[in-house]
Amino acid sequence: MKKIFSILVFAAILAISFVSCKKYLDVNSDPVNPQTPDPSSVFPTQLAGIPRGLQFDARYCARFIQNLLSENTSSAANVNFDRMGYTASSDANGDIWRQAYYGLGANLEYIIGKGIQAQQWDYVGAALVLKGMMFQYATDYHGEIIFSEAFKENQAFFKYDDQETVYKGIDSILRLGISYLLNTEYNPNTSRLSKTDYVYGGSNAKWIKLAYGLLARNFHRLTNKSTYQPDSVIANCDRSLAVIDDDFLIPFDAQKNDDANFFGTYRNNLTVYRQSNYIVKLMNGTILAGKDTLPNRDPRIRHMLTVSSDSIYRGVDPGTGDPFWGITTGVNARKRVPVPFADSIYTNPSVSAFQNTARKYVFGDKVVFPVMTASEIQFMKAEAAFRKGDKGTALTAYTNGINLHFDFINRTTFPRGNLPLYTTNPITATERTNYMNSPNVKKTTTELGLSDIMLQKYIALWGWGFFETFVDMRRYHWVDVDPVTGLKVYAGFDLPSPLAPENLNKPVYRVRPRFNSEYVWNRDALLIIGGLNGDYHTYETWMSKP
Repeated sequence: MKKIFSILVFAAILAISFVSCKKYLDVNSDPVNPQTPDPSSVFPTQLAGIPRGLQFDARYCARFIQNLLSENTSSAANVNFDRMGYTASSDANGDIWRQAYYGLGANLEYIIGKGIQAQQWDYVGAALVLKGMMFQYATDYHGEIIFSEAFKENQAFFKYDDQETVYKGIDSILRLGISYLLNTEYNPNTSRLSKTDYVYGGSNAKWIKLAYGLLARNFHRLTNKSTYQPDSVIANCDRSLAVIDDDFLIPFDAQKNDDANFFGTYRNNLTVYRQSNYIVKLMNGTILAGKDTLPNRDPRIRHMLTVSSDSIYRGVDPGTGDPFWGITTGVNARKRVPVPFADSIYTNPSVSAFQNTARKYVFGDKVVFPVMTASEIQFMKAEAAFRKGDKGTALTAYTNGINLHFDFINRTTFPRGNLPLYTTNPITATERTNYMNSPNVKKTTTELGLSDIMLQKYIALWGWGFFETFVDMRRYHWVDVDPVTGLKVYAGFDLPSPLAPENLNKPVYRVRPRFNSEYVWNRDALLIIGGLNGDYHTYETWMSKP
């Protein structure tokens, strides 16, 4: 008995020691911060992460497309981006890449995997839609990207896939997402999307509309291909966002730095930027109506652009800056181009301080950041119908697109109590009617041309839809002409002169991948696709080729 008792005591001590050792070594176990969180707790971080990539890289893309440009020429790097160049050995312009593979990438994979296990089909579907969206942004911006080997574990180097493969893969991801969002067989013990979806409030129907909008974008990229199918684009548009309440908008609480709009005064990221002469001329009547007069002025201009102290709207040209920059007294001081936040203001009035007075349009601490709008969808449909030869449908969609953008500006309520975009009175019905009847807007199928559609779309996307405009302008090779009119599709738009030295007199077509991940760790894969060539960023992508 004594021997048996000793053995039992030893076994008990060993068991206690093992448990104590396990607890001691299990340093990653924290009941407050679980290591396998529910998808519902991860999902909001993915919505919040979307502006990180888009708004960070917008600082560079906005210059390519002449939405916003540098106020002065004191920074060589800024001037270089104005002229469609880049900064070597830098992560500048690498945040969409970071977002696709780090910020959202693996986290979305986690939501999808865990969501399938828990039968949380709505989370799975929404995560797949976001996954398709982020791959679309990444390939549109960078050309060839890591797709088939993305998120593979125990792998140090990753191969690039060509754009054609990626586009087809995105199509499959989005359709799979739609199928999950249509699945109504829920596990009653699981969290529902409505608990943490602060964009659409858990509306599967709206997530499905977003997915069809992304499919429309995916199909519409191929306008230069013989395989382009305008009917498919139109069908997807008809299933997509239809009214401003469908718009996919990221709200900001603006209580601290990380939940404030990157474009607001608090975070101070746009103080050195100025509106371009191009957008001013589109909205003051110079380009669309042929003359800058008050009757030809777009009423949206006072809500979108800032006016100088002498009550005249001005902009800057790429690489030259504001000719009156730095002047503080005299007549010329009143001609300076203001900051994007407010009229007649030339410096940021509230760095690191929240306020709601110095803000305009999407440039405010607590205003939404749009990712897709119903207006954009209508302009996409208009172009597809025009290319098909259905001018009646094209005219209707074109008109709807303009009106929906007026509605977007005039919208009084947004998700999460965000502020209206207009900072004075909304656009009146009379002002809208006068504009729609002005020479800025075409009224008949005979008058309507590609240029009319694309220029109104440029206005509607200005200030937020940088990457869609970047796609559009490359589809038209920046300076293509309308075969019907013989005039440039982007009338009034001129390439920077000179272009950046490294461009070798060619415009930008794709952005170099993120330096610290690809040029440092994945150079062999880049070498295969020519990513180490000096003219990598001017090489035309598959998307815009015939």
